[in-house]
Amino acid sequence: NFKGENTLKRCEELVSLKQNAQALTLLHDFIMSKRFRSTPIASLEPILLKFIELTVDQRKGKAAKEALHQYKNISQNVAINTIETVIRKFIELAETKVTEAQSKADQLTLTTVEDLEATETPESIILSTVLLTAESANKERTDRELVTPWLKFLWEAYRTALDILRNNARLEILYQVRCLEKQDLKFKIFFFKKN
Repeated sequence: NFKGENTLKRCEELVSLKQNAQALTLLHDFIMSKRFRSTPIASLEPILLKFIELTVDQRKGKAAKEALHQYKNISQNVAINTIETVIRKFIELAETKVTEAQSKADQLTLTTVEDLEATETPESIILSTVLLTAESANKERTDRELVTPWLKFLWEAYRTALDILRNNARLEILYQVRCLEKQDLKFKIFFFKKN
């Protein structure tokens, strides 16, 4: 218990110093250690929530998956609701990152369009059809650079959540909900590619 609290405190110090990669490594090492297994569940949940936050910020899906498996193995017979809390937070953070990336991409596209209108000249009016094609290509490129990596991460997060939740009768309802959300994401990705 004492070691877990010290680890979390040290992690918070590293985050406040903008050393998120070191904070993530510190928590990962603790979660994968034998000490983690002997730490009370009440102390583990805040550690895992912080770890999940850092993995999402840094798009470290593999590390999140490892930690979630470790956490599931420790807590599934003691406190099943804590697994649900951590997985919900994981998915929620990943979905938020997709939304933020989409907003940022839309904002960059709007800024570009406004700039083109501000510098409108007779030549630009004549070439408007070329510009419209360039604008749509620019939007696609912006979406590819900003949104697609986060969509891929969200997809991986859904797969990880389903992997953690499957084959456990007490987590079956949450598993079914995540399956539906994954189908919803498939639709969004398909729609995203069409537009």
